[in-house]
Amino acid sequence: MTPAAIGLILVSALLHACWNLIGKRTAQTVRFYAWAMGLGMLLFSPLLVWEWSRVSALPVTFWGLLLASGLCQTLYLTGLAKAYTHGNLNIVYPLARALPVLIVPLVVLGVYGQSQLGTEDLLGMGLIILGSLALPLAHWRDWHWRDYCTPAIRWVLLAACATAGYSVLDSLALLIMKQQGMSAFAAGSSFVVLQAAACLVWMLPLIRWGFGESLRALPDLGWTLLAGSFIIGTYLLILVSMTMVSEVSYVVALRQVSIPLGVVIGVLWLQEHVSLPRLQGLAVMLVGLLLVSL
Repeated sequence: MTPAAIGLILVSALLHACWNLIGKRTAQTVRFYAWAMGLGMLLFSPLLVWEWSRVSALPVTFWGLLLASGLCQTLYLTGLAKAYTHGNLNIVYPLARALPVLIVPLVVLGVYGQSQLGTEDLLGMGLIILGSLALPLAHWRDWHWRDYCTPAIRWVLLAACATAGYSVLDSLALLIMKQQGMSAFAAGSSFVVLQAAACLVWMLPLIRWGFGESLRALPDLGWTLLAGSFIIGTYLLILVSMTMVSEVSYVVALRQVSIPLGVVIGVLWLQEHVSLPRLQGLAVMLVGLLLVSL
């Protein structure tokens, strides 16, 4: 990976951990994320207006990928919101971030029939997954398979699968935009606004008729606007970095540097307890991250 791509991903990881903190601390509802996505979309909409002449000329295949990506984003935010109602940040966040590291390469292999990942990459991804298995544990002696069958873990699995889905779909959509002559920033900045709109297309009916929540009650405006700007901004950096790598699996893996950041934030700001198995699991995950990024 290039230094530029690594730098963008590291900044994105910090912003990602921050907006998850806001989501956990402020409001654990799908409605909160809908408002955040909407406000973030409006804030970044000038980027789409600037590129609209080229965006409007994109082929039908692109718009199909965009709609499918919006569905995956909706499932991701729904899984995240529901998981936070049942679990702590220092458990939910690392698992939701780590599991796509395993899922995305499998999806890429299924879509393309081949993978560019080397032995060190696969070893690093394996360590990330092994480390994540220790996160739900308070004590090693208390290990039981039921630790992974809680409501929080089930929602995390939904969020992780959805993350893998939109990561691969977005990579394909960006490839089409680049083939149409758009630069990395032009493609990423316009797509992130379009994806937010596609997400709302799925999310608003789900909130109203699926969860029976009212959209009229606006969560705290300041926190919601900040979360929305972080959500859109962090993924803009990721989309640009996707155009700088040979395979999206690298980006998905290195993004997990936000995992220790999320745990530190949970401990310092939310006063969450971190057990020895969780610390050991995080250490193993960090080794895996280093292997992937080298």
